[in-house]
Amino acid sequence: MPTVNLELQLKFLNELDTALADALGRYSDESAEKLAELEYMQREVTRARRVINDRLKVNADDDTLSVRKARASSLFQEAAFS
Repeated sequence: MPTVNLELQLKFLNELDTALADALGRYSDESAEKLAELEYMQREVTRARRVINDRLKVNADDDTLSVRKARASSLFQEAAFS
C-alpha cells in the first residue's frame, strides 16, 4: 500500500486556499454564481485541511503509543526474567 505524505498534501491545500482567497478578491465583481463556486471550493479546502490535520494528529498519537508500548514491553520482559 503506498504511503501518503500528509505534510505535502497540507502544504498543497494551504497554497490552494491562498489562491482561492486571492481569486475571491480579484473576481469580486463577477456573478454571484461564480463567487458561490469559489466560496464552495474554499470551504472544501478547509474541510480537507481539517481531515489532514486530524490524520496527522492520529499518526503522531500512534507513534507516541508505539514508543510507550515498546518501553513497557521491555520493562515487563525484565520483570519476567528477574
